[in-house]
Amino acid sequence: MEKDTVNIWRHAAEAAYAKVVSAGHPEYAMAAALSKDEVGDISAVLAVGKAAHGMANAAAKAGLSPSARQKGLIIAPDAGHNAIWPVVVAGHPVPDQGSFDGGVAAANLVSSLGQDDHLLLLLSGGASAMMVLPQAPLTLENKMILNEMLLASGADIHEINAIRRLVSGIKGGRLAAMAAPARITQIMISDVEDDALAAIGSGPAAADPVPLHQVIASINRLGLSDLPWLQSYLDGLQKGQVMPPVRQGEACLHHVSTKIIASNRQLVHDDLLPVIAKRGGIAEYSPIALPRLSGEAAEMGRRLARAICKLDHAKGVILGVSGGETTVTLGKDHGKGGRSQELAVSFALNMADAGFPWLILAAGTDGRDGPTDAAGAMIDSTMTLQKDAMADALRRHDCWTYLNQAEGLFRPGASGTNLADMVVIIAMI
Repeated sequence: MEKDTVNIWRHAAEAAYAKVVSAGHPEYAMAAALSKDEVGDISAVLAVGKAAHGMANAAAKAGLSPSARQKGLIIAPDAGHNAIWPVVVAGHPVPDQGSFDGGVAAANLVSSLGQDDHLLLLLSGGASAMMVLPQAPLTLENKMILNEMLLASGADIHEINAIRRLVSGIKGGRLAAMAAPARITQIMISDVEDDALAAIGSGPAAADPVPLHQVIASINRLGLSDLPWLQSYLDGLQKGQVMPPVRQGEACLHHVSTKIIASNRQLVHDDLLPVIAKRGGIAEYSPIALPRLSGEAAEMGRRLARAICKLDHAKGVILGVSGGETTVTLGKDHGKGGRSQELAVSFALNMADAGFPWLILAAGTDGRDGPTDAAGAMIDSTMTLQKDAMADALRRHDCWTYLNQAEGLFRPGASGTNLADMVVIIAMI
């Protein structure tokens, strides 16, 4: 009975994931956000990120002027099927030569705009890595090294993006400075927790809110100041030899307007619980308010397990969903995996002796968790869970290997959008 029940739960959890991905699909979200009146005077289009193709395609269908169809650029992780604008294929999560080429092409595009132009800037998750323009004297190699170190540091996305903005020639409002005095309408699909404009794509057309001294403190805390070229860059910045990020109130931002059309907080919430219940044939259930996903992935998994186990006095089916983004601090030697896989394995390890049926789905809404072929993991209490092996996988940050052997990887494929991560938990106490 338990196996049959959990199999139904698996389909219910997948339905919740599909609901979020569908609602956050760029063409669906863009269609609801754009009208012909709003796009009629657009004269150029720049789309960057994992959802760039879908957002650009939706904009093209909305009635763009002939001039906009002749002046545009897409920077994305794959070539896609766009027949209107040139595409630059760029790296993610670590920038590559394509990311640099995209940054140069984007800078050339916006720098060519004049006072009568109106740029449609379409941003989605991954834009920060896919559009890079190292500010001299930094090089692309410097940026790649720095980005790899940031991703392995355990720093949260706000800290990472503040450092990215500081060393960029295009982020931190600098793209808006290049485009001035042209108008900019930026439309965003947000993959950051609080939908901060400076964090989405590292804010190419947004003011940087983080003071210089605070970013330098983060660089020192993370041990990045040991990089001699970074220290030299910071010295130049403090001496006024390097252009700092744009700050609130600067003239180049006066003609920038913004819409966030989809985000994790908008789509991952308790309204998903009836979807899960219906798909799982669950007539009655008790909702549990789970904490937002943040901090170290393994610790988040433990917190979620504790939240479920504290309900041992309850009876019946328990449903919970949460969204957000965790981090993983890697050592020098590590295996293969991603933050959602690590969260799920940690949860399973802490639920192994729970004594009641349970299931967790933890996945990235873009369909890719870290540098792996999986969006995350789906683990349940009917699986053969080896506690020692799970603990070892967590210790070595090698959860993909364990989950691949245990048949616990969740592989829905690329979604075409990016709304950070989500978790679904179902239990019967």
